[in-house]
Amino acid sequence: MAAGWVALAALGACSNGADHENGRSASTVGDVTLVIYGSVGNPFWSKVVAGAKEAGDRLGVGVNVQFAENDPLQQNAILETALVNRTAGLGIVIDQDGAYDANIARARSRNIPVIAFNIDSPRGEASGRQAFVGQDFGVAGFALGKRMASVAKLGQGDVAACPVEHPEASYAAQRLAGVNRALAEVGARCEVVNTGSIGPEDTLTKLTQYLIGHPRTAAVISLGSLPTEVAPQALDEAGVDIPNGGFDLSKAIVNNVMSGRTAAVVDQQPFYQGFMTVAQLYYARRYGLAPMSVNTGAAIIDRKNAGSALAHSDRVR
Repeated sequence: MAAGWVALAALGACSNGADHENGRSASTVGDVTLVIYGSVGNPFWSKVVAGAKEAGDRLGVGVNVQFAENDPLQQNAILETALVNRTAGLGIVIDQDGAYDANIARARSRNIPVIAFNIDSPRGEASGRQAFVGQDFGVAGFALGKRMASVAKLGQGDVAACPVEHPEASYAAQRLAGVNRALAEVGARCEVVNTGSIGPEDTLTKLTQYLIGHPRTAAVISLGSLPTEVAPQALDEAGVDIPNGGFDLSKAIVNNVMSGRTAAVVDQQPFYQGFMTVAQLYYARRYGLAPMSVNTGAAIIDRKNAGSALAHSDRVR
């Protein structure tokens, strides 16, 4: 997190976002654009937006957040509009590798900084982006897999369910690989359950139906925030008593952890993903500083430390 503290320290040196060096205001940098591939209804993104807006407020830079509603064509249209409007910087979630390369290249050809956040291209800088602010999904998946293998006492031949909103997305594939690497150590494995990303009710229905149809499932290890949030209720409705864990935080998820209904979750700190992206886009444009990658962590949240996250859940945590 060294990069994060550098950005935080730099922001602390500003006064209400105003930098009057040489008589210029920080607002002369222009607005930056963040494009989120998902939908505005997903509570996970509210923390990313909160971080982005706080950085923008502190620096006096406008932040234009757009949602692509899980449509790469719409995401490219948003990027093209941002370039036409001469955005000062682009933050982009690369949910489909290669889908946005052309617009990233156009931005860089115009000296517009581009930072990937939340989900990166598997090709890294070869995709054209300059840095990535987000979680190392493979490491995080391995950490959660180790914890759940221990909690559920998984062994040879056991199969855990791994529900996720977008199985084809790189975040899902990398988290799954990490989880399966951990489970393989004890002879177990994880089976993907595609829950989609329509909303909690649809996710609950799909996961409940899977559990009813697979009564020998040994554990639920959710790879995304929506299935993590509804997993305890799905287990209740399916009449199954097995441990569950997953990714991300919300008030409901934290309460499930604190009550013991969910064993453990991994916090990828989405507030930092929005905050650090905007801060670095600003400094790249203002001073020509090269954006740097920030790993936002793989901290395990369980009953011992969940209380500290509750006060700020659904806004920052």
